[in-house]
Amino acid sequence: MKALLILALSCVLFACKQGPSAAAYVAEGNKGLNHKLPYREALAAYNSAIDLKPDYAVAYAGRGQLDIKMHNFFGALNDFKKARSLDPKLTGLFYFIGFAKEQVGDHEGSQVAYTKAIELEPKNAQAYADRAFVRQILKDQNGALQDFNAAISIKPDSFPDVYLARGLLKIQKNDKSAGCADLRQSLKLEPDSITRHYIEINCK
Repeated sequence: MKALLILALSCVLFACKQGPSAAAYVAEGNKGLNHKLPYREALAAYNSAIDLKPDYAVAYAGRGQLDIKMHNFFGALNDFKKARSLDPKLTGLFYFIGFAKEQVGDHEGSQVAYTKAIELEPKNAQAYADRAFVRQILKDQNGALQDFNAAISIKPDSFPDVYLARGLLKIQKNDKSAGCADLRQSLKLEPDSITRHYIEINCK
């Protein structure tokens, strides 16, 4: 008992050394999202944050994004669901939810999540681009074309894959001239043998 009293008094007077806080563990885990820390170490950091503070929404959100990088898409969806249940204000997760749902084959759910992401952030070019690809899978070619147009209008020099997909879609819709222009722009942004092949086939 005396020893415990002495320890307690010394903690008051000199402050006992404590381990990292949950926030510090999250900050460490976030390095994995920026490729500044191996994924396994980043995952361990997020797990430690959650062990310390099981209701820490940001830790689940970060771990969910890391899950995506590690191709653990079902794990990501579980973490995003938990994060949103703890903090509904984490609206920035809708894009990542859409991406994870797309990877597990839930294309309807993916489209819904991407749409929500776009409603909250109308200039999210990546969300338009990814929703376009999902809409193509869902056989909504007109919707896909609209989304490809939106993505390119927001970031005209960032999406060689979108120019390629839009070009092929335009050719499919018998707009060969515009379609070939898109294929050539895709090739300009990213020289690629596949794009060159499509140009040779469709644009002679």
